[in-house]
Amino acid sequence: MLGATLLWGTSSAALAAVDGALTSSALVAAAGGATLLTVAAVRGQRPLRVFAETPWLYVQLGALEAANLLLFVAALKCGPLPVVVPLHLTAPLLLLGAAIVRGQRSMSALVGVEFLLVAVAIVVAAGGSTDIGTGRAVLGCVLAVGSAICVALLVSLIARESAQRPTVASAGWQLAIASVLGAVLIASDPPNASVVWSMVLIGALLLGPGFVLYWLGLRHLDATTASILGLNEAVFAAVVGALFTNTPITLGAVVAGVLVLSALLLREGLSAR
Repeated sequence: MLGATLLWGTSSAALAAVDGALTSSALVAAAGGATLLTVAAVRGQRPLRVFAETPWLYVQLGALEAANLLLFVAALKCGPLPVVVPLHLTAPLLLLGAAIVRGQRSMSALVGVEFLLVAVAIVVAAGGSTDIGTGRAVLGCVLAVGSAICVALLVSLIARESAQRPTVASAGWQLAIASVLGAVLIASDPPNASVVWSMVLIGALLLGPGFVLYWLGLRHLDATTASILGLNEAVFAAVVGALFTNTPITLGAVVAGVLVLSALLLREGLSAR
């Protein structure tokens, strides 16, 4: 699981550093999907047969993943990296809110603290950004939350439908279909050769293998432990971004990231009780 979060955190920092990553983000999903489908075939999961059994399920997964990837990459281009990635990981809070609205869980003081931490994080992130005059920091935060909504919907759908489905092949189809749905962006603004290679490498070497390690990790870890370890994606993204890009980690971004991670840790602590 730590290996998966390292790969995903590195991919986030890499996407933020590639010019033209927004319109060519489908290439990342395509490379990641191809990697997973190849792994699934080698493992005897017969990807074509897996897809033929429930094609509509994978179309839904692909559509949500395409929206998630588009919103996330756009957020990386607008907002501070150490804040965008944690906000992208707030899907557990969104699922908690939905459970409260549906009456499946009661509101409490600690639950209120969770949401307050996230709200303050957004304000701090915007206040600490040099782009606050243009609203780019706020826009990046909003886009990251939109990405988190897609993740929450993905988690709900997969949890309901994937009990009897091969995980590697299913994840591969999710990314592959997302790449097809996002191909229109590439047509609207074709990337140059260097961007193409960068996106393919990010997908094949980081995103796809990260999914494989994630599914393998879930075979040996409970959901609470896995979710807590998953928060390391934000840490790795911030560190890699600071080491290999020209985007420094500002104090406001660090504070906002700590607030969001604190909210997520509080959420996981409540779940474990």
